[in-house]
Amino acid sequence: MTQPFQWQGRTDGETQEHLRIHQVINKTSPAQFALIGFTSDEGVRRNKGRLGAKAGPNEIRRQLAGLPLHQPLAIRDAGNVSCDDGNLEAAQRRLSDEIVTILEANQKPIVLGGGHEVAFASFQGLFDFVEKQNTNKTIGIINFDAHFDLREASEATSGTPFLQSAKLCKQHQRPFNYLCLGIAEHGNTKVLFDTADKLGCQYIRDKALTSSQLAQARVQIQQFIDQVDHLYVTIDLDVFSAAIAPGVSAPAPRGISTETFDELFGVIKSSGKITVFDIAECNPEFDIDNHTSKLAAYLIYQYLF
Repeated sequence: MTQPFQWQGRTDGETQEHLRIHQVINKTSPAQFALIGFTSDEGVRRNKGRLGAKAGPNEIRRQLAGLPLHQPLAIRDAGNVSCDDGNLEAAQRRLSDEIVTILEANQKPIVLGGGHEVAFASFQGLFDFVEKQNTNKTIGIINFDAHFDLREASEATSGTPFLQSAKLCKQHQRPFNYLCLGIAEHGNTKVLFDTADKLGCQYIRDKALTSSQLAQARVQIQQFIDQVDHLYVTIDLDVFSAAIAPGVSAPAPRGISTETFDELFGVIKSSGKITVFDIAECNPEFDIDNHTSKLAAYLIYQYLF
């Protein structure tokens, strides 16, 4: 774990109506939520993407710090798990173990990436937690992403996390339930679509997430949610248009809007089944005026409140 982030920001007063996140984090025990960062872009490097996502977690924290509270919030910062030596697999294992610890404390992890290699660690943590409970509860993955991240490779990358997750499920004879929202046809090869179909994955293309088609998407999402007990929700920021999320490894020329996200996420959040939540691919190196880190903070805010 790295040195703790210094939470600070504008302070207008100390009474409840003035409070911002930086004034309450780490102040309430037990916490309901726990932030944990994954300072890694080793998976992006292996996947030949643009480096810089390693700095994402603390930049997201900076944008979260000043957001106002309209109701009490019990949240703590569990620090960062880093990948500084190129050993991504070991770093993923450390993060998944930390996630298990957070879940066992009856807290909800909010994982801050980093490259989307964070996803396998997040899923593995939830998977291990559920297995330890010995309850046969099922897990569903909902991934907001322009890409399937089902790539077959000789080592883990930011493009392999959900194929790794599928293999973990198969190894333990558990169902692999995966729904990807915002898939860009121009961003995925045919073999990736074939892999998704072979694994029984569900997906909705970005072009199908227009205002006139959202009702149909909501029905599909609700049906997916109804068949699982726990949800792991992951948001790769490249699912949004590059106009609002320029600071990512692979900017999207089309993408979805925040309005679309809000409507679909409302269905997911209202289920009460979200157990692990993460944000991936925030890359401050390529951001413009903090647009992408501010968007990441906004998405977390929608989850918290």
